[in-house]
Amino acid sequence: MWALLGNLLGGITGAVGKILPDRNRQNDAQSRINEAEVGGAPASMLRLWRSFLGWMLSLLFCWEVAGRLIIIPLLFPGWSDHLPPSALNQIMTLLLGMLGLGF
Repeated sequence: MWALLGNLLGGITGAVGKILPDRNRQNDAQSRINEAEVGGAPASMLRLWRSFLGWMLSLLFCWEVAGRLIIIPLLFPGWSDHLPPSALNQIMTLLLGMLGLGF
């Protein structure tokens, strides 16, 4: 009876393994794509725009969290009414996506 259950469960897990994507294979494929993309580009083009975008998003995040929510109300209390709406949702989506933590 245990052998029958073992065979049955082994068949089910094998079928599920074929249906669901293998994350290790996907990560390896993405790594190869990233290496080919960076390796084939000029040194100043592809590498610099990613780092520039990362720095800009990081600075915008710092502004939205530290500057807008903490520093501006403390130093300039009247300015918080005149600031445009916060863009923290959009900044977080882009920044977390660049870091591989996004959706």
